[in-house]
Amino acid sequence: MRSLCAGLATLLLSALPAAAEQLTIALSTNNIRIDSGFTGDALTVFGVIERDAATISRNSPYEIAVLVKGPTDTVVVRRKEPLLFFWVNRASETFTAAPSYYALNSTGPLDEIATPPLLARFGLGFANVPLQVAGAAEEATDPDFREAFIRLRKEAGLYTEFAGGVDFIGTSDSVFRTAAWIPSNAPDGRYTIEVYLFSGEVFLAHQQATLNVTKVGFEQFMFEASHNRALLYGLACVLLALFTGWLAGVVFRRD
Repeated sequence: MRSLCAGLATLLLSALPAAAEQLTIALSTNNIRIDSGFTGDALTVFGVIERDAATISRNSPYEIAVLVKGPTDTVVVRRKEPLLFFWVNRASETFTAAPSYYALNSTGPLDEIATPPLLARFGLGFANVPLQVAGAAEEATDPDFREAFIRLRKEAGLYTEFAGGVDFIGTSDSVFRTAAWIPSNAPDGRYTIEVYLFSGEVFLAHQQATLNVTKVGFEQFMFEASHNRALLYGLACVLLALFTGWLAGVVFRRD
């Protein structure tokens, strides 16, 4: 029985395709610190495609997709509708585990790099951003809410997509680089960098790295106070407002 299991395992392993290409990637930095003077920073991703010695040249060129995703969050999207003379929030939809940041760079148009099933599998492209609806994971969602969510994130500079944003360095077809802009309003937390290698719309290899975005100094103090000491934080805000109003009255008081 044991020999039979070993034989089946050997047969299954021999049926798996050998990994002809491998990816090695490096980041320009593994930590971005957000302080009072932070206006944004660029993250550069470098990569090398390593081929096995027995690998023959492929008929199609290599294509690269680099996806940078921020920590997930729960977001409520509301739809405003007219009511008499006012616009009020009526319907809403809650997205769970939505990426707070999403930057996708590729060597070319996505529909020329991989098949739609592969793009959906890896979450590549705005149409494939994984947005699960709270309490209705298996129900069809209203596309208007999804489009509104994507549009708002794009307007905030948190969702970007750039076909042609990955370049091969020099005449080489194995060394590449790309850059993603981390804006000043980017949330803190652990970011993941996913790099995918394709050729002829066939998936070949994948590599992953992480980036830590952290608040430091006064910003971190205020963030922790607002979340962990809400009562004291609220009282401090009220006292600060009263003091500011009193000071303004003293400064601008007319005799």
